Amino acid sequence: MTRLSKPRLGHFGVLAFSTLLLSSFLLAPAAAQATEPGAIPAGNVRINYSRPDGQYGGWGLHLWDGAKVPTEWTKPLAQTGKSSSGAYWDVPTAQGWTKLNFIIHRGDDKDPGPDMSVADNKATEVWVLSGQNKVYAQKPDTSVQNAGDVTKAQAFFLTRNLIAVKPALLENGALLNLHGSPEAALKLAAAGVTGGTSLPLIAIDGGLTPALKAKYPYLSGYALVSVRPEEQAQVETLLRGQLLLSSETPAGKVQDVTGVQLPGVLDDLYTYAGPLGVSWAAGKPTLRLWAPTAQAVKVYVGDQALALTRGDKGVWSVSGDASWKGKPYDYQVKVYAPSTQKIETNRVSDPYALFLTRDSTRGVLGDLADAAHKPAGWDALKKPALNSVSELNFYELHLRDFSIIDGTVPAPQRGTYLAFTQSGSAGMKHLKTLAAAGLKAVHLLPTFDIASVPKDKASWKATPDLSKLPPDSEAQQAAVKAVQDADGYNWGYDPLHYAAPEGTYAVNPDERTKEYRQMVMALNGAGLRMVQDVVFNHTASSGQAPSSILDKTVPGYYQRLNLDGGVENSTCCSNTATEHAMMRRLMIDTVLMYATQYKIDGFRFDLMGHHLVADMAALRKSLDALTPAQDGVDGKKIYLYGEGWDFGEVAKNARGVNATQINMYGQGVGTFNDRIRDAVRGGNPFGGLQDQGFATGLVTLPNGKKQNADSAENRAKLLHLTDQLRVGLTGNLRDYKLVDMTGRAVTGAQIDYNGTPTGYAASPREAISYASAHDNQTLFDAVLLKAPAGATTAQRVRMQNLAQSLIWLGQGLPFMQAGDELLRSKSFDTDSYNSGDQFNALDWTGADNGFGHGLPPQEKNGANWPLYKPLLANRALRPTAADANQAYSHLQDLLKIRASSPLFRMETGAQVQQNLSFLNTGPQQLPGVIVMRLKGGSAPYRDLVVVFNASGKAVEFMDASLAPLKLSLHPVLATSSDSVVRASKVTGNTLSVPALTTAVFVGKSME
Repeated sequence: MTRLSKPRLGHFGVLAFSTLLLSSFLLAPAAAQATEPGAIPAGNVRINYSRPDGQYGGWGLHLWDGAKVPTEWTKPLAQTGKSSSGAYWDVPTAQGWTKLNFIIHRGDDKDPGPDMSVADNKATEVWVLSGQNKVYAQKPDTSVQNAGDVTKAQAFFLTRNLIAVKPALLENGALLNLHGSPEAALKLAAAGVTGGTSLPLIAIDGGLTPALKAKYPYLSGYALVSVRPEEQAQVETLLRGQLLLSSETPAGKVQDVTGVQLPGVLDDLYTYAGPLGVSWAAGKPTLRLWAPTAQAVKVYVGDQALALTRGDKGVWSVSGDASWKGKPYDYQVKVYAPSTQKIETNRVSDPYALFLTRDSTRGVLGDLADAAHKPAGWDALKKPALNSVSELNFYELHLRDFSIIDGTVPAPQRGTYLAFTQSGSAGMKHLKTLAAAGLKAVHLLPTFDIASVPKDKASWKATPDLSKLPPDSEAQQAAVKAVQDADGYNWGYDPLHYAAPEGTYAVNPDERTKEYRQMVMALNGAGLRMVQDVVFNHTASSGQAPSSILDKTVPGYYQRLNLDGGVENSTCCSNTATEHAMMRRLMIDTVLMYATQYKIDGFRFDLMGHHLVADMAALRKSLDALTPAQDGVDGKKIYLYGEGWDFGEVAKNARGVNATQINMYGQGVGTFNDRIRDAVRGGNPFGGLQDQGFATGLVTLPNGKKQNADSAENRAKLLHLTDQLRVGLTGNLRDYKLVDMTGRAVTGAQIDYNGTPTGYAASPREAISYASAHDNQTLFDAVLLKAPAGATTAQRVRMQNLAQSLIWLGQGLPFMQAGDELLRSKSFDTDSYNSGDQFNALDWTGADNGFGHGLPPQEKNGANWPLYKPLLANRALRPTAADANQAYSHLQDLLKIRASSPLFRMETGAQVQQNLSFLNTGPQQLPGVIVMRLKGGSAPYRDLVVVFNASGKAVEFMDASLAPLKLSLHPVLATSSDSVVRASKVTGNTLSVPALTTAVFVGKSME
């Protein structure tokens, strides 16, 4: 994720946030004991902080530029002390500093919100007043402070007449008033709010109703007040200007003043189901913009400005003529912005724009139905056969990585949509080979219009030739950093326009729609369905920032706000709120558009846990309604999956039942299974880089680290990971019954994963099984970190292959990162979102797997450079093209085996319980060995037995139940290019499998 705002958290992507880890985000060091400040230490700047409530506990200081020791967001600088006027920090500054940047925060709560700075490098002391976005060079008078804070919005307008407030505002018989001003003329003085109109509010006994508590669980303890019936007609007018709420005692003393959040009342009054964006009839366009709080809206078509008419539900519209087609357009919206507390006149593009100018600052009036935007054969496009979504598997690919260094692609098309149309290129031959073996879908990282990459390709900066530098040098990452925000690379998890393709991925940005459709046709023609990675959980920015669109159109509505009215940013950027009706609608409308107009076959939701289950259920229902006859696509075969992590302001259903792994049970939507990932690899994305797992040698091939040694504790750990893997092999079913390491009969949910259930799915299609994705180290980098130092390259390759077999031969839907089948390395980069082609580009020949491209970028990896440096310098760890081709052949074997029997692709939990079982279980099991039996198959195989031997030696597994099956090695493996697996054999009731090998045995073929 591009670094758009503090804190600089990057892209979380497919990370699993445990409760323990979340707590570290929310806690800051407590204030020091109260002391009167002494002299300011030399080289320090003292930052004084005053709050009218006197509450300083937990508030810390986040520092970056200008500080001698910058802080991490989760470890802010603790207060130096407290004085009679507040708290203070003595900040050691860097030599030669010019600007000291800081944020005062408690967890993710910031005061006042925006970044702050000391711009005078001669300053030794400054003052900050709570809620005021200003740094004072002289001590302000804090003896008299106005009650309340108009920079915050701590009241919540829930319906057309009901407002939720903190109970304290009603204490002691306090009287509440709602103040409004269309000119934003409200001011806060010692005597209270001045200017505008005031409406007295009525207290409602009992607080929020059960229905309101269900909709707003984070407000369940709030009180409720109402606008008087005779004054409710004024509400709609007041919503178009500045709003404040005041509380004063019966004697007239002001106790508090705060702003008002509006999403609830806007949903109540203005939820709209009609057309939005640009629609065409008889060659003429009608433009519609939902902007219920706007005071006026104009559209600029080319250079011509026209006023829009406000209609029902806050929708503004204007109709044009045929001459408008092809012209750029954008809106001028006059609207009150809480972020500036002013009436702003914003020039903003259409949130529903389908076509864009090259610089993405304006929409273009076009019609997706026009022949000019369709490649030949588009309307007759046939999809690759798919009987059931249970047949799906996914190959995750970044569009630029695919072709940017592929010399078999014409230079102008490298890194573009059209690279996929080069059927004879190395990359397309690679994909077609995998498709022929059984690969079903390519998942592309974000391809919608993004904010992070400069739109003018001519302005892009490139790194110099870095190929001659040492493999463990710091120079490569320094060169990448020097141009990282000015080159053509970013993962793209920073949405600008959701409904238009990214222009820099097009050879001709003005024809991006046609080129995108050509790419879809090419992939479909190669036998592959296509999945879009979508990011509806946040936008690139908010407020009045240049790349803010939604929040400039309807300020304070589309973004999710905290209890003070600030935009939540737990996802890295400006969070959105799909629990709000029109943000949910924008998400659903966009997905349906891509499904029908671009014929996309599936959607992967970034940080899906930040949406609600109701959001995903509504989308699933809308897709299911699409039919080939009416819509040109079969919506029931369009698959949805995403990251079901539970963290941030939505954690534990704080904003409603959110779309996490456990909550999505029975919804038919997939979530990434981090349980199988961690058990296969060892450790987790937050630590344990050298912790071994089932496939990387825990106990059986220890790497010399204590946590991996052959001890009773580690043997128990290995058996527990093995139980987690057995549940993963069922499709991570919650209710599947199995025998655990102790011999007990348990369910998948009763196997522990860091204090949460391992099994959580209702059916295999609800679990995405993976060992590697774009986030975190690649699978082969993990193997390099975890394998014993003395392991051979052949052993490392076998560890990687074994890990892949656990993904591809289990139930659930398999998922892998592109290039893992070629032993892909990113030189240990844990978050390569902005690391350029140097650390990300794919070499389809297998000659360069990416290892030894220099130390990975310091920003996310510097703390581990001492571990990485000697490994990168060890040229013996670099695999050969032959090694890569061996892994590539192994993946093809796995794909063919999976395709050979429906027993690998069962559809329901009941089928899995009936037909899948495990041998070698309980306390006497062979450590490091999983034996999975599948039965009840149709032609050609009635029975299959899979042995995953992760140990460092050959095993012979004996079980009397195997003899009647008349097993033999699967025909794919019997002719495999891997001579080791070909040595697997059956003797009566005994299966012999070599070390670090997965063998599949089949029963007698059915007649």
